[in-house]
Amino acid sequence: MKSTPNRFRLSPHGAMVAIVSAAFSNPALANTGKVDFTIGNVTVTGSDGRGRPLTKGAEVKSGDKIVSSVDGRAQIRFSDGAYVSLQPNTEFDIRQYRYSGKTDGTESALFGLFKGAMRTVTGLVGRANKNRYQIATTTATIGIRGTGGLIAIGADGSTLVTGTSGIWTLTNKGGTIDIPAGTAGLAGANVNVPPKPVDGIPVVPPPQSAPQQILPTIVQGDVVNFRGGQVSLFPPLTSGPGYELAGVAPFGAAGPTLPRNTYATNGVFDSSGALTSFTNGSTTYSLAGTQADFGTLDGVIAWGRWTGQINLTTGGTTTSVTLSLNDGLHYVVGMPATNMPTIGTFTYNLIGGTSPTFGNPALAGPGVLNSASLVGNFANSTVNVNLSATMGGAGGTTYTFVSAPGTIGAGATFTASGAGTSSGAPTFGCSGGCNLNVNGFFSGAGATNAGMVYQISNLTSLTTVNGAAALKR
Repeated sequence: MKSTPNRFRLSPHGAMVAIVSAAFSNPALANTGKVDFTIGNVTVTGSDGRGRPLTKGAEVKSGDKIVSSVDGRAQIRFSDGAYVSLQPNTEFDIRQYRYSGKTDGTESALFGLFKGAMRTVTGLVGRANKNRYQIATTTATIGIRGTGGLIAIGADGSTLVTGTSGIWTLTNKGGTIDIPAGTAGLAGANVNVPPKPVDGIPVVPPPQSAPQQILPTIVQGDVVNFRGGQVSLFPPLTSGPGYELAGVAPFGAAGPTLPRNTYATNGVFDSSGALTSFTNGSTTYSLAGTQADFGTLDGVIAWGRWTGQINLTTGGTTTSVTLSLNDGLHYVVGMPATNMPTIGTFTYNLIGGTSPTFGNPALAGPGVLNSASLVGNFANSTVNVNLSATMGGAGGTTYTFVSAPGTIGAGATFTASGAGTSSGAPTFGCSGGCNLNVNGFFSGAGATNAGMVYQISNLTSLTTVNGAAALKR
């Protein structure tokens, strides 16, 4: 069908008619968007961390994250009449969408575009209250005084906006410019340099003819890759220096303890991208046993849990410790983030993690990481972590935490801590309140991913709960 690519070539008058008629003909779509069509591989992950294929007719809402692959496209129609057309290789977030049929100041359309490109025709949200409509990227904020445009994210994280009708605004720390119809503006990777007018428009590739692939559901706590497999996703991490790694391991009741912090390290990986050796200071840790848990994503981040024999070599002297299947050295590893955001607040949801274990492996076997999320406020350099884990199997103990604001430090690292509660069996409950400590790092261009290890302490059983998690916004 040739009508689909031409949806965004309406005149301003025609666009307004289409917007208004769409807004009032779909009262059942309040606070949501509906998928007009998808081509190729497009997935959506909800605020609950569950991933699913994005299909024609599906509804999307606040908290949803939509990702299109190299052959993927999608068009979404929102309840206020707005359209968003997502291009291949795009990451798009619906940060907050609210429209009850009235433009009384309660409406909002706050989106995020972190990769790729999108065409958009705005709806009724933002027409009466301009500040209620906003698109955030890692380098700029896009506002509305118009109806149509094309937005693209460059390889360096820069933001390019082309106006097709009305006037858009493009803002970063350096300043703001207006982008009338028929012109383009660029906010570069350096957010302190003001946006500037430029010639040319984003190049949007044509859709591919690959058939749609149906992906399995991904549940929080599963150690999976993007396509639902239990181990690897190409491209894997490759051996070399410069990795950031967070790890935690009590090594049972005896033996050394790996510091719960992050550091630059040489990493050695097998062909699937699983970490098999790393150097911390003057000590090299090598796995001679088993990778009990492992997952990786995007060629950016990987996580796992070592069990069995682990060799520690310092100054030519090697000692060994043995971890049972109920124990483990938990890790998450990746290259430090480039083009770290300096503005904006972004939510990171769980994409995979290790099975948490007790510091005393005699107590019980591995548990379940139920959920984890992180909110990074890059303007204030703070993070907040939510986490829930269950230990002791059926009828066991569930720990729930909402951290106090933590700190984003140098080298794209962060720390956070907070008090939490326990429910269920009292055997492993909290002794006057459980404590959570988190150490981690951001990874990927524009800090698209985050990795962290966590330790839960102050349990009545005089032990700890340890684990690792990887997240993505």
